[in-house]
Amino acid sequence: MKDFNISFIRLNFIKPIIDGLKAEYGISSQDLGIPDKLLEEPLSLVPQTMCNHWLELAERLSEDPLFMLKLSPYLRFENIQHFNNWVYYTPDLAITFRRINYGTSCLQSGCTFHGLQSGHIIKWCYLNPFVHKQGRLHDSVRVALMMVNMLRHYLGDKFVPLQVNLTGPTRDKPRLEAFFGCKVNVGTAQTEVWLNNSVIAPNNESQWQKQAPLRLNDAQLDELVNIPQPHDMAKSLYSLINFSRYYGRPSVAFLADCLDMSRQQLQRRLLAHGWNFSSMTSYVLCNEAIQYLFKGYQIEDISERLAYSNQQSFCRAFKRLRGITPHQYLQSLNNPPVN
Repeated sequence: MKDFNISFIRLNFIKPIIDGLKAEYGISSQDLGIPDKLLEEPLSLVPQTMCNHWLELAERLSEDPLFMLKLSPYLRFENIQHFNNWVYYTPDLAITFRRINYGTSCLQSGCTFHGLQSGHIIKWCYLNPFVHKQGRLHDSVRVALMMVNMLRHYLGDKFVPLQVNLTGPTRDKPRLEAFFGCKVNVGTAQTEVWLNNSVIAPNNESQWQKQAPLRLNDAQLDELVNIPQPHDMAKSLYSLINFSRYYGRPSVAFLADCLDMSRQQLQRRLLAHGWNFSSMTSYVLCNEAIQYLFKGYQIEDISERLAYSNQQSFCRAFKRLRGITPHQYLQSLNNPPVN
């Protein structure tokens, strides 16, 4: 039984889309139904199903099936907060390829970035089995643009790939080919950008410039590496409950929508694993509260971010699980015991 087969994508990985939609089409995050509190936390995990919903809504609001093309200037690895400069802090293009291929596993679960070589051709590939219908094309174009923009960052603005393969339904191939400047196939099994292997070799005409290395504090690093894989049901449910509190008190109905199943189906599967939704929610919110306390947030702000009705309700829930109040826990952080 597959149970909860769900993938997540970090907000900072799709934030360039949100910024581009606002700048190019006047479509705001509110128009897409994205809470302001979520936007304040770039490393938040977003269910792929919710991301798909935002992309499909963006197509309707923009009235442009290929709106992603207009967002190309925003879709760059250097625009991904906390990830940007680290990608380019390498001695050559081959190392950057590899960094993106394994580094993106901290930005999106359930997908793969990898390279394949066929003769003199290198195929830079992206496979995401968790997108559906028109969302497949939007997601595929997004990644293809990021790949091409990275190559142009290194090889110059005139670089054109040998071929681009896109997943999803076919939409206006002539427009796609005119934009990429090469042959484009749509409806393929995975996203691919083809290039000649000779571009990997360093040359004197390279526009390569080293950037600053990855710098994160302990809390950010812990958050970045903590992303559940689709088969890990317990961690996926934790992340899903944590995401749902941006929309109010976590509920079975909200989670069921994110999982594309009925409320009854979700309740049966929780019961089959001996999981109680109310207990899981309390556990998740308490652990997230500790993360906020560690980061220096005020208790009143934490209770609001975790969708409690008031500060007193939050403090009572925290004490039930931890045995002490948030104030007492905060004092223990500021005044650790002396051995």
